[in-house]
Amino acid sequence: MTMDAGSIPPMRWRDYVLEGGAKLPAFWAGHLADGDRSVLIVLGKGFDPRSHAGLDMILAAGGGGGRDVLGLDYEEGDGSASLAYAPRVQQNWEHIVKAVGDRGELRVHALPFWSGTRRVGPLNAANVFTAPDELTRYDDVVVDISAMPRGIYFPLLARLLFLLDEAAPGQPRRTNLHVIVADDPLLDSRIVDEGIDETAEFLHSFEGSFSREATGQQPKVWIPLLGEGRTTHFDRIYDRVKPDEICPVLPFPSKNPRRGDDIVQEYRDLLFDQHRLDPRSLMYAAEQNPFEVYRRVRKAVFHYRETLSLIGGCKVALSALSSKLMSLGALMVAYELKPLLDIGLAHVDCRGYRVENFESSPELFGLWLAGECYAE
Repeated sequence: MTMDAGSIPPMRWRDYVLEGGAKLPAFWAGHLADGDRSVLIVLGKGFDPRSHAGLDMILAAGGGGGRDVLGLDYEEGDGSASLAYAPRVQQNWEHIVKAVGDRGELRVHALPFWSGTRRVGPLNAANVFTAPDELTRYDDVVVDISAMPRGIYFPLLARLLFLLDEAAPGQPRRTNLHVIVADDPLLDSRIVDEGIDETAEFLHSFEGSFSREATGQQPKVWIPLLGEGRTTHFDRIYDRVKPDEICPVLPFPSKNPRRGDDIVQEYRDLLFDQHRLDPRSLMYAAEQNPFEVYRRVRKAVFHYRETLSLIGGCKVALSALSSKLMSLGALMVAYELKPLLDIGLAHVDCRGYRVENFESSPELFGLWLAGECYAE
């Protein structure tokens, strides 16, 4: 499906549900009080201390019905730096098993990251669910991405949205899709990628035409969401995309009012000396509102498409070098627009993580991405 250069379709997430802080437990208590509701919680079986924060909150919210848990068990390979934290992984999982008790079924899904020398983690994440009926037997599917890498939760969420979109027409009851994030930018900045891949790639199902050898002469626009400690990632994604225009997104407003300025200072040589970025190309979006990120990035995509329409339009690459909460805005744009425009999600992965300090004071946020509240 293609679009005329001047047409802009209605926003899928113009109206949205986003709760954070003390309002999120209250939302879930009210949501689960409506009779027996069967809930599936998908989470990472990881070392991150935030991995079970969302589950703990949902269990504390009460209500009847099953509370099943699917833990994604990352098989990162023998050389992964993350193996040093295996005791933390086990400790978190034991907490989850004890917390669920007899409230529901616990399952573990092995997620290999490699097949020989080929990275297959994103593809395997997309294939965790393959049919709508795996989801529609639940009232609510909750994905807690707090202990998931971007290369896992991006294709996973895209597949869940697709399956629920496929199931929705004609269904008397819609399964809800929620995402939970234990947001702590400070801890995120302390989780350091080890063994960063030499080459960036486009994530599974978000390649656009970027993966083809001959992609024509359309200019390429790159919109990276910037965060701390990602200058190497920036370099490698730039080399993969080879953009003609860069439009970085900075977090503002943010809990630390100077965070955006600090990020600009960190990237100064790359942005202004190496790539001669016009400061007017910088965009800003709220650190704790992924739907605002979605709106601003979406608007920028259509701005570039219209501006460059006289020379045949453009290709757009999005990248999330930011917090997980902000990154969801980029995912929403890419998912909504990929049937309409030439858009991709460029990403560079790593072979494990090193954590300098596990102390965390996260704030829980919940997004309602699909289901009853969006029924026409």
